[in-house]
Amino acid sequence: MRKIFFVAAFACAAALFASEGGGKQTTIKVSVSNPADVVRTAEPVVVKLMDVKGVKCEVKSALVKSDGVSVPCQLDDMDGDFVNDELFFVTNLAPRETKVFDVVLSDGAEQTAESGKSGVYVALQLRDKKDLHPDVTKVEAPGATNIFNDIYMHGITLESELTGYRIYFDERQNIDLYGKKYRRIELPVTQFYTTSEQLAQGYGVDVLWAGKAIGCGSFKQYEGGAPKNWTDVGLRGQRIVTQGRLRTVVEVYDLHVKGSDSKANGGYYDVRQYYTLVAGHRDMRVDVCFKNIGGQQFCTGVQKVGVTAVDSVRRGHKPVGFVRADGVAASWGCDYPDMGKKQIWAPEAIGMAVYVPRDYVADKREDELNYLYVLGGKGEERMHYYLTFCADKEADGYHNADEWFASLDAWKANLDAPVKIKIVK
Repeated sequence: MRKIFFVAAFACAAALFASEGGGKQTTIKVSVSNPADVVRTAEPVVVKLMDVKGVKCEVKSALVKSDGVSVPCQLDDMDGDFVNDELFFVTNLAPRETKVFDVVLSDGAEQTAESGKSGVYVALQLRDKKDLHPDVTKVEAPGATNIFNDIYMHGITLESELTGYRIYFDERQNIDLYGKKYRRIELPVTQFYTTSEQLAQGYGVDVLWAGKAIGCGSFKQYEGGAPKNWTDVGLRGQRIVTQGRLRTVVEVYDLHVKGSDSKANGGYYDVRQYYTLVAGHRDMRVDVCFKNIGGQQFCTGVQKVGVTAVDSVRRGHKPVGFVRADGVAASWGCDYPDMGKKQIWAPEAIGMAVYVPRDYVADKREDELNYLYVLGGKGEERMHYYLTFCADKEADGYHNADEWFASLDAWKANLDAPVKIKIVK
């Protein structure tokens, strides 16, 4: 009998405002500055509560205001101990602009949920006989146990108004893509399995068939000169770390992994990947943490979409791309998103990209299917990178390779010059 371990609980939304009265309160000011000469939109602002001096209570609610106007925010418990660790909100900034936000942190029990539609969605669901697909916050299983088909949507799923992602719960851990015509949250309706009727109504669809390629920014071992799936794993899992109307963070982890470096813990190590998706963003940040890593190498990158397709399937979208020395790899192409649903899903043209800070890059490679960066090998305890994509089907997006590639320099420059956040008492 297979052993499957589930921790089931529905994760409530964390986007809350504090009551104006009652309870212990701490008032601070948070300064947010744009160091660049460009407009910044939906810039994430994270305030770590442990860095706020004078907080003498457990923070259960928060109120953020700018020039007297309330700003949507959320409190997040990042380590699962039921105590909030971070305050999160987003803001728009003009070139070189500094905004000062008034923040009230409180232990007050009276809380009012933020009004309006959610800008992010996250789900981890089980496949059951009654098709109820119950929500859970964590799934883990021994590495040899195959529960890929026991998880609805085959893994944890994230969505912003612009893009949707899912991360497969199996040895591949490939990142799959959901493209949309309109900017809205759709996965609660289609759940990555868009029907022909929903397509006719203007809903989006799965837009990527990864096959044996690396997909869009998937994180894998690198051995023998090629990407390697997570096959020799003691325990694998996925977890919703936090969710709300403005941000979701999920964790994908592999423990007691057999590596190629025999000097590290007898050749075994642990790796945890954290994916952050913010409202108003098409890209995701990936933070990777290691234990006993030794000299193990990894890789990420983007696949060459449509490189194996015939011209009639490509629909005029020639497969093109690059892997640059500055840490940006990108591709554009067109292919069937699901080889088994050709009668329902037509070929889709998409663009993909990753940006890896050069400090983590050991080498760059190109093979038959992928543009790759080789990472690690120096015993790093952590690293991070970013991934993003666009779908040609977007009404107001990018519709050819030139447009897509031209947008990536600004994307990289924005990531290289994050907003400056300062707590002011």
